[in-house]
Amino acid sequence: MDIQQEVEEVKKELVELIIKHLREKKIPVDKAKKLAEAFLKILPINDQQDLLDKLKNLGVDYQEAKEIYVDELKKISEERRDQTLSQMRDHIKQGNIDKAIEAARMINSGAQ
Repeated sequence: MDIQQEVEEVKKELVELIIKHLREKKIPVDKAKKLAEAFLKILPINDQQDLLDKLKNLGVDYQEAKEIYVDELKKISEERRDQTLSQMRDHIKQGNIDKAIEAARMINSGAQ
């Protein structure tokens, strides 16, 4: 997914979560407004890592941003894992076991 599409999706998720928490009286209106303003201030987003970093920082003060951060971290981790597994399959199909093993090591070390 393109980073701008991802940012739009995060905006939508955050608005939905804010509305849900307002209805459930889990967040006061003034804090919801401040969260929305704080999110708009972190724009633009440069890449996935920038998005994660900024959401993590917002999550320090706002539980809603923390929830979105955790969801995004999970999505990105799964995406990276899937990409690495695909690379490993390609290397194995080409008979290049050493490169497949190296890709496996990268996913286990968290690098990529």
